[in-house]
Amino acid sequence: MRTYFTVALLVCFASAAVGEDSQLLNFNRDIRPILSGKCFACHGPDSQNRDSEYRLDTSEGAFADLGGYAGIVPGNPEASELVVRITSDDPELRMPPGEHKNPLTQQEIDLLTRWVAEGAAYSGHWAFKPVVRPQPPPASVATAGPIDDFIAAGLAQNQLTFTTAASPETLARRLYLDLTGLPPTIAELDAFLQAPDDRFEETIDRLMTSPQFAERLAMDWLDVARFADTNGYSIDDHRDMWVWRDWVIDAFKSNMRYDEFVRQQISGDLMENATDSQRIATGFLRNSMNTHEGGTIAEEYRVAAILDKVDAVSTAFMGLTMRCAQCHDHKYDPISQRDYYRFFAFFNTTSESGSGGVNGNTNPAIAVGPLLQDESSFRQACQARIASLEHVKAYPEELLADARLNWEQETLAKAEQASTFGHTLTATKAGSVPSFPTPGPGKVPGLSWIWANPQGAGEFAWFRKTFELTKVPSHAQLFVSCDNEAEIWINGKRLGFNPDWRTPSVFDLGPLLAEGQNLIAVAGKDWEKGGSKAALMALAAFSDGSYLGTDASWSVATQVGADWNQAGELKGFEPASVVAPFGAAPYGDVFNKLEAADETRQHIALIAALRKPDSQRNREEQNLVAAEFAKTNSDMSKLLLTINGEIDVLQKSIDSGRTSVMVMKDDALHRKTAMLERGQYDQPGEIVDAGIPSIFGSLPDSTPPNRMALANWLTDPSNPLTARVAVNRYWQLLFGTGLVKTSEDFGSQGEWPSHPELLDWLAADFVESGWDVRTLIKTMMMSRTYRQSSNVNGRLLELDPYNRLYARAPRYRLSAEAIRDSELAIAGLLNWEIGGPSVFPPQPLGLWKEVSHFGYGGFFSAQHYFPDRDEQVYRRSLYTFWKRTSPPPVMTTFDAPTRETCTARRSLTNTPLQALVLMNAPQFVDASRGLAARMLRANESMEGQISYGFRLATSREPSSEELAILTTAYQKQLAYFDASADRTASFLSGQVDDDNQPGSEEQNASDRSTLDPLKKANDSKFAAMSCVASLILNLDETITRE
Repeated sequence: MRTYFTVALLVCFASAAVGEDSQLLNFNRDIRPILSGKCFACHGPDSQNRDSEYRLDTSEGAFADLGGYAGIVPGNPEASELVVRITSDDPELRMPPGEHKNPLTQQEIDLLTRWVAEGAAYSGHWAFKPVVRPQPPPASVATAGPIDDFIAAGLAQNQLTFTTAASPETLARRLYLDLTGLPPTIAELDAFLQAPDDRFEETIDRLMTSPQFAERLAMDWLDVARFADTNGYSIDDHRDMWVWRDWVIDAFKSNMRYDEFVRQQISGDLMENATDSQRIATGFLRNSMNTHEGGTIAEEYRVAAILDKVDAVSTAFMGLTMRCAQCHDHKYDPISQRDYYRFFAFFNTTSESGSGGVNGNTNPAIAVGPLLQDESSFRQACQARIASLEHVKAYPEELLADARLNWEQETLAKAEQASTFGHTLTATKAGSVPSFPTPGPGKVPGLSWIWANPQGAGEFAWFRKTFELTKVPSHAQLFVSCDNEAEIWINGKRLGFNPDWRTPSVFDLGPLLAEGQNLIAVAGKDWEKGGSKAALMALAAFSDGSYLGTDASWSVATQVGADWNQAGELKGFEPASVVAPFGAAPYGDVFNKLEAADETRQHIALIAALRKPDSQRNREEQNLVAAEFAKTNSDMSKLLLTINGEIDVLQKSIDSGRTSVMVMKDDALHRKTAMLERGQYDQPGEIVDAGIPSIFGSLPDSTPPNRMALANWLTDPSNPLTARVAVNRYWQLLFGTGLVKTSEDFGSQGEWPSHPELLDWLAADFVESGWDVRTLIKTMMMSRTYRQSSNVNGRLLELDPYNRLYARAPRYRLSAEAIRDSELAIAGLLNWEIGGPSVFPPQPLGLWKEVSHFGYGGFFSAQHYFPDRDEQVYRRSLYTFWKRTSPPPVMTTFDAPTRETCTARRSLTNTPLQALVLMNAPQFVDASRGLAARMLRANESMEGQISYGFRLATSREPSSEELAILTTAYQKQLAYFDASADRTASFLSGQVDDDNQPGSEEQNASDRSTLDPLKKANDSKFAAMSCVASLILNLDETITRE
């Protein structure tokens, strides 16, 4: 009795509410979200996990006869079991049950009760209904077209109207930021302001034909398509997909129809006589992650890649969370697990193996040339990257601190201390001693191992050999092998040291020889102090092909004076004794040990290179130093593996003029698709054929169920989702939030459209325009809704805090890419080059190292971050190399996703880290100095300079108060720097090039005229203006779309 009294009371309240608000409830707007959020989990479409046979996700289920009673009796809440249960005080009867921890609020109970009282009008989900172009409502205010008519009607219902138009300066900046992701230049701004009304549409048309517009649209699509330059998962090594990114830019650049844009990315390879460009388009589907990590199961990851394709396609083009049906029927939307695997089957016939390629792409892949660059520019880009890698190899200090420099000093010190190689030794121009010309059999008669006696006994033996030269040979070398060690002199000058007969030494004789008489002097030593056999074998080779080797003609002594190695006749020397002929045991053919001699020659070249300053070493010497240092330093060894591996890949691209891109290829048509129990790759169940979700019908019987059929169904004008999802995403691009806020979810858990009729009108108009993206965006921009001011008052904030009614223009922070690109453009540093391989701007040291995979003895690419140099670091952000496990930190600080999965809508946060990035990140410091340089050149007066910089950043003149604040800041900073030249020099020491390009001043020279003032490292005015420029670039207005 108590329950029915409660229901009756609620009905009274509901009736009162109807009296106050004559507008009837809308099922999809007001009721479905409640049922979906609180009831569908147990009473929805998931047949495997429903807790009850009573269903609320269909009208048939909701109004079904339950055996003498009904869950919903239209117009009669008291007789409706649903109302009885949701209002019951009995915990056993109350719905939802208490253990579900998700109770209905009182407002939701009131709405459900009122809905039943009003007749319980039930309708299918709005997004699954066909798109029908609605008639725009009449407007009571001036409008510029149907968009405004729909918006005005919503405003009128809430006693609101449009805000006044934004100022011309604001509109100009808004247009440029929305269409290019960059602010206007002063010249562009002035041209617009001459006739704002006339130039508004003209500016839209002009910007839409610019490459920057194509880049702007591509930025958002890269998130949706989960584009990255690495494979993901734990190893996350390099892959080449940048050509697909350039295909996206090119598609927007040519204003490709959106339906064709969809078709090519899903089924370009299946098109008749498919071109390379159409095959490249299918890289959209190949942007899935993959791995080749040891111990992984290929089939598991092959299935995972297809699951990702299902998610990407269903989210990007349908706005559905189909992934929720991988393990069981969808709990909220009418998508069964069977539907899911029928959709899965469209992608299950490609030849992807599931085992990822190492340090590159995984088949199927094709070799292609660049799309947006010519071959010459492509090769230059590869060569520039190689130069950056070679620079890191030669100057690893940023990564390894002073380890290399300390090793060089220690190596030189040891060489000098041991006198291993005298200062008279020289290397060839190539940086190493030529290989020793080993004589053939019989070429040197009598060549022998010699000592002071035939037994080879005695701790020491001193040898001399005098010989005549009619002229100095162009080159000559001396091979020495002594058991146990020997020190060698030529013409009284020390040549070097042989450490052991097992490691022969080869010396360059050329610089020490002279015409006439010459002397070779060798001091031999036995380590056992005469207790074992000792012997010497030496052989001089001359450029004319002649040889001079050790034999009985050499002289030997067992005791000598200080002048024993000088020219002239000396007493105490006797003919040497032959211990063994060359080749005899125990020595054998020591020429076979020339590998050790090669190491000796290499060491000669190394010491010669180390004696040179860094800047004077040639490429070969730098490589030699790096290789030798790597032998002693494990971190350098890992760096070298990575760098040399990447250089090899780049060199192949230079040689061929081509790169690789992963594509789709249906060459596994025999593969059957099974429903996977609980979504597990190794638990196959029922076999299914490819097909679309049953809620949308089926493909024509005459159509082969492949990706081409799927693409054609998606782009059929009758498809209820594709056009709606697309126009919503472009509305989101311009207004910050879509008409459907949850642009990734048009299902029951998604948000009801703020203006459903407008959404349908835009979708219908989009299709009728020929799926023309430019026409769609222009239509939105020409509206009064778009041109409003973003200024807001207290009443608007109270009535519509999130601006879902559009009584004002939205105001939101720019995307991560737009912030960085805008500040570089304002500073005059932005590199406007279009397309090409990804680039590596500077980022904090060690970020990649924290997540990199070093458990493998070989080479894995993309484990170390090596920044680029010169103008490449100022390319637009969409060209920045994207590592999934450690994306560019500036981007992620400003809410960029990892791109491991499809992302249709970024989060928007405000954190202290963002302010720190803007103030201190190297490229933002560069931007402040670049802007300061422009300001100082723009005007003679300090006020004029500051006003110029402020206008560059915000597109408007500063107010008198703003100018006074910035002027005061400049004067304080100027006094600070004027007080100390050292302070100024220290502040400016981290110049643009110094920050990003370690090395000498000559190596860091830049021809960018914007940076000319940076050469004045003691310029206090420049330092002070840099501080003011930093303030301007950190303004909220600078990083905000007004």
